[in-house]
Amino acid sequence: MKIAMVAQPYDGLLPPNQNSIGLIAYNTVLELAREADVTLFGKRPAGRGRGLDLPLDVSYVASASDDLLQFVSCYYPRWAKWLGVSEKADTYPGYVRAVARELDRKDISVVHVMNYWNWSGRLRGGHRRRRIVLEMHAEWLSQMDAAQVRTQLDQVDVLVAVSHHIANLFRAAHPAYQGKIVTAYNGVDQETFSPGQSRLAVRSDEWSILFVGRVSPEKGIHTLIEAFADIAGADDRARLWIVGSRTTLRPDFLVTISSDPLVRALSRFYGGAEGDDYQTYLDTLIRNLNLGDKVRFVGRVPHEDLPDWYRAARVVVNPSVSESFGISVVEGMACARPVVGTRVGGMLETIVDGETGRTVEPERPDLLADAILSLVANPELASAMGVKGRERVAKIFTWRARAHRLLAAYREVA
Repeated sequence: MKIAMVAQPYDGLLPPNQNSIGLIAYNTVLELAREADVTLFGKRPAGRGRGLDLPLDVSYVASASDDLLQFVSCYYPRWAKWLGVSEKADTYPGYVRAVARELDRKDISVVHVMNYWNWSGRLRGGHRRRRIVLEMHAEWLSQMDAAQVRTQLDQVDVLVAVSHHIANLFRAAHPAYQGKIVTAYNGVDQETFSPGQSRLAVRSDEWSILFVGRVSPEKGIHTLIEAFADIAGADDRARLWIVGSRTTLRPDFLVTISSDPLVRALSRFYGGAEGDDYQTYLDTLIRNLNLGDKVRFVGRVPHEDLPDWYRAARVVVNPSVSESFGISVVEGMACARPVVGTRVGGMLETIVDGETGRTVEPERPDLLADAILSLVANPELASAMGVKGRERVAKIFTWRARAHRLLAAYREVA
């Protein structure tokens, strides 16, 4: 069986230049390659993991037409919107055509596509026996026009959801879908993400709360900062570390298409009551709460360096308003850290409330502060939760477990 993993065209696939989906695709194909002939497809990036000895093929494709569409969409947005260029640019037509040609050349029998549901028919082409596996890391298929999505779902043999939350939303939105639906959780490398001594220089008279992820409204950073004001007021030694790129997600990727009122309310950060620049809003909030010397925006950290940040933190927090899975809390658990997350999406499946950490309602800074302080005040409980968390990761959230789940689905439909 020949398998192709088709990444998004903007994903960094090979270390050290990986984004979240690129990292998932890379670690998944490494495990799949133990038992199958695998090719990983992506767009040719700069500095792509030179010197790696991989048990699989990595096939890069490029498209000058896509580059032109992206240029026009970025630098001439009004013209691009008027001409329909922006919508076309988002589908990367040149990339998917180039991948389809390579699939034919390599005689691929199973094609695993990341997120881009509207590529399914093009990648299947005229190959009746080729199987299409579509993996969703977002709620898009439950938020798009059902009739439009259905034309592509007819080409999909297996729908892979990154959590039961995504799978259940899909079932509710598309009850007539006849293909197989599989949940395959993301994984964590337990050798890399493990308990131990951090190499970070941490002051002995301080303790830290850690957030890891994109600094964007749906991640609830504003709620975390408001909660931290109460925490810092209760304990002057507290510090907040925010690790991740300061990149605001486009509203049409989530906020404007969501049916969740809490998510739609985030429109206040996109030209609404709170302005149109989330980063400026956070900086102003920190200044108004007199937290300037206690909150640190670390920025993006190489993935291999993240374990040191987890190990140095007292508590790992994810205050998201919307979350398909919640990889940061799983990485924190792998490092034996207690975690606090919101009761949304996939985090209801990753965190066991009262056993591996605490869960609270989203957009409630008071409850978030109380949950964090309860763990800090009881170090024995926090340590026990860290141990339980690592045990849970070993049982459920490994790359090997994910690959075995996928291989079983491939074999069933092939």
